Amino acid sequence: MNGLIKIIKEDIVGTENRWIAFAWLGAVAGILALGVYLSSETMSFLGIADSRELQVNFEYPVSVKRVLVLPGQRVEKGDLLIELDQSELDQQIRVIRGQVNRLEAELQVRHDLNQIVGNSASGMNGDPVAVDLADYKNQLDYLETQKKNLYIFADVTGLVGAVNYKKGEKVPAFTALITLTPENPSYVQGFIHENMRTKLTLNAPVTVRGLNSGVQSVEGRIVSVGARMLPLPPRMLHNPAMQMWGREVIVELPERNGFLIGERVQIKPQVSWIGIPAAMANEKDAEKAAAKIDRSVHAMSFSKSLNDTYSIEPSGAVFLPDLKKFLVVSDDTDEAKTPVVFLMNPDGSLQDEPMTIPGLKKVSDLESVSSVGDAVYLLSSQSLNKKGKAKSERNLFIKVTRSGLTLKDTKTVELREQLIAALKGSKDPKVKDLLKSFDESKFEIEGHYIDKGDLYLGLKAPLAQETESIILKVANVDALFATGRVSDVSVARVLHLALNGKVHRLTDLALVDGHVYATTSCKGSDCGAAWRLSDSKNPDLLSFYDGLKPEGLAYDPMTKSLLVTFDGKNNQAKFSRTGLMPQIGKPTQAANESQTSTH
Repeated sequence: MNGLIKIIKEDIVGTENRWIAFAWLGAVAGILALGVYLSSETMSFLGIADSRELQVNFEYPVSVKRVLVLPGQRVEKGDLLIELDQSELDQQIRVIRGQVNRLEAELQVRHDLNQIVGNSASGMNGDPVAVDLADYKNQLDYLETQKKNLYIFADVTGLVGAVNYKKGEKVPAFTALITLTPENPSYVQGFIHENMRTKLTLNAPVTVRGLNSGVQSVEGRIVSVGARMLPLPPRMLHNPAMQMWGREVIVELPERNGFLIGERVQIKPQVSWIGIPAAMANEKDAEKAAAKIDRSVHAMSFSKSLNDTYSIEPSGAVFLPDLKKFLVVSDDTDEAKTPVVFLMNPDGSLQDEPMTIPGLKKVSDLESVSSVGDAVYLLSSQSLNKKGKAKSERNLFIKVTRSGLTLKDTKTVELREQLIAALKGSKDPKVKDLLKSFDESKFEIEGHYIDKGDLYLGLKAPLAQETESIILKVANVDALFATGRVSDVSVARVLHLALNGKVHRLTDLALVDGHVYATTSCKGSDCGAAWRLSDSKNPDLLSFYDGLKPEGLAYDPMTKSLLVTFDGKNNQAKFSRTGLMPQIGKPTQAANESQTSTH
């Protein structure tokens, strides 16, 4: 090799031509670098930051009862904007409620008469009165929901655009009452000149920089690339008199970006150098995403009316991609044990109206929730109450179908009795080993997930050994709901969960891209952790929480992190986030700083 270099230097280049050769090499390298740059996707283009204006209207006529805001006023998310009235609605509710009371009384009389004459088969399922009662109850639920909708709250923090009606005025159906604009733009409408060579792809990251406001650059994401040529807006042209054409590109901006609505911005695709191994790029992306995760603990926020009605102790969560919100379950609701679940925004604020689980009179101690397609699964703790009794509402496994904000087609199984019977009848050696120290009175489940049609259950108690937690597998979840019976149960995993001399117990499970994650709470102490479960007994620690007990776990695809919820008991409910991979060589203890919530 050294000989070849010597030949090139002395025989081909020569001593007197050495500087000329270096100049030529520099020029060639510059041309090659320029060619790579021009053929890459790093050339920038312009766009306009904008936001979709939100309009409030109704499908039926209403009258304005109160207006609490003025045009141009800044409002916080959850603020009451306007209160409406519909006089016919109250009258309809009174009439329907009277019919419900009358039919319930009639059915009760029939039931009592059947008991007197010894007729155990009351035939209520096929009774026309029962059918009418169910119909009237559905009407009443609909009307009461309509009444709740007469209070209009701000969906986002932003500015009031137009208030089109005053107090006392009648508003026709489908007419905009009020418009609301978010405080920051939510997207950029960019335009690529037809002569510019680009290979932009969906979900590709881009850097967005303001041209006038001096705001620091932010990272956006391409959500749409136009498939046709359009005339460029005049603001995108150096000479408005000369029409140009190009493709439209829509870039989604982070919620807080500092840009002005209508501001011109520069969009620049991020550099993707050829020759960097994909694995190295993915690893750097993972490290970059992990570095951006806010791991501090924040207080959840909800309105005073929601706080006065329900005791919210978030015990489980799951992300709903179509709504970009989390569905949250609470192990306590109200004294009537109303079967409701809550919607939470990524910033930790809960919507005022919970979602009711239809077909259930009451449910208690909901501990976990998961979703597969349009199916949502909810699991109670399967534990005894404080008096040592097995109550039906504490032992439910529930499946509902979700369409947008509506839950329907509820199916339930009282799982506790079936599961314990299946464990006792199992011939699996691992199950028999578990039963050696099995105590039914301590049986409790706080986490589950569905994988390939099977149900996996994380036992909080009992433990296999003092520091070993158990995950059970129940085969064929569809058959479970069809028959109401557990046909096959086995031990899926035994986990060694101990840290700093403290025993940890499972509180929730989540399945993310084939990997299982868990939260735990310390036995007898106020602490807990988040883990990534490996193939061995020893899971990988993601975050340790001193003074807090994690209860719920959900994957957040918007931040590529795990959302962890904490049961505040007598204090405010809280949440935090953690990464998907262990932080090797970095501290894993989460900060215990919380933000004050607004009620």
